[in-house]
Amino acid sequence: MIKIKIDKILHKKDKSIYWLAEETGLSYTTVYNLVNNKTASIHFNTIEVIMKTLDIKDFNKIMEISPEKE
Repeated sequence: MIKIKIDKILHKKDKSIYWLAEETGLSYTTVYNLVNNKTASIHFNTIEVIMKTLDIKDFNKIMEISPEKE
């Protein structure tokens, strides 16, 4: 299971989902769904542009991968 941790980063930086959408050029819906873990797939270029915008170098700071529950 993959959990996106963008909400925590935005909160620390005092930024909004709207701000991130504007800065990345991604749609608000795309960013909202990622922030709220309501997406079934993620494109690597989407993650890359978000990481650049938020000045994140470590992939693990934005995503958490854990084994699925059996």
